[in-house]
Amino acid sequence: MDIKTTLLTSLRKLAKQHTEETLGDRSNYLGASDIGYCPRKVILEKINPTEHDLATLLRFERGHMAEDIVANAFAAAGYSNFERQVEAVVDSDVPVKAHIDFVFTSQTHKIKSVLETKSTSNIPDDPYGSWESQLYIQMGALAEKFPDYTIRGAFIALDLANGDVEFFNGYSPQKTIFNGLLRKAESLWSDYQAILGNKEIELDTDPGPLCGFCNHLTSCPRFEADEVPQLAAVVDELQQLQIKEKKYKEKIGPRKQKIFAIVQQRGSIKSGGCVIRKATRTRKHLVTSRLDKFLRDHGSSIAEFQEDRSFSFLEIKKAKAKTA
Repeated sequence: MDIKTTLLTSLRKLAKQHTEETLGDRSNYLGASDIGYCPRKVILEKINPTEHDLATLLRFERGHMAEDIVANAFAAAGYSNFERQVEAVVDSDVPVKAHIDFVFTSQTHKIKSVLETKSTSNIPDDPYGSWESQLYIQMGALAEKFPDYTIRGAFIALDLANGDVEFFNGYSPQKTIFNGLLRKAESLWSDYQAILGNKEIELDTDPGPLCGFCNHLTSCPRFEADEVPQLAAVVDELQQLQIKEKKYKEKIGPRKQKIFAIVQQRGSIKSGGCVIRKATRTRKHLVTSRLDKFLRDHGSSIAEFQEDRSFSFLEIKKAKAKTA
């Protein structure tokens, strides 16, 4: 058995064990995170859970690591007033449970603070809408459970690859948002029960940037349509950033050349709190002319050792306007 197969098999076992120990049977209730995501994805995953690939399982482990890092840091700082994986059941017509990463309690001031940990490759400028929906469910559930406490909420986002951390604070329970999310939960649960009862219904979809990680994307009716307007803002943002990237590259190049010309003539200098010098690196370079001569001398050619390899990239072009 190779190492990747061992990792895949073992991590699937660990993920299942962790889910059973901390979350129980998720097919019997809606979690706070379920309500913030695409209803179709949530329902299909409950009915027919897919086996996660290695990349997804490693992301799960990264999430567990992030929680442990935060817990160990607070413990080392002398905090002992927090609980982990706190379960709060929502008072609703449908089974909704919130599992909260951290709850800090101040008995003196009668405050309970929810801290949700997120592990991500790139920390967003603002929390995602799905994160906030989850937090509002968590805070609302906790407010119902502890009516004599003031409830607060926050996120801590960790980018373990780049060593970056961001704290998003200042959340409090919002009854209007909470009730709206519970109505969504009721609709989601009703559709889920209908599918379990073998009824033919069209499940609601909620396209967004995370659709690329959905195991049910290829059969999603939303992506069979000519237009997916929900992604327009993301596409526009990417195009604007690409324009800025091009402009910055055009500005960076000449400035680098000017400074490089100086250090080539003068040697190392100090400026703006930085040491600026000429750096030289060596790397292997294939001399194709010599190789080609060698091969021809032996009755062969470079072409015999070349092959076409495809690669993929994102292409965005302006759509042609439809003619009547």
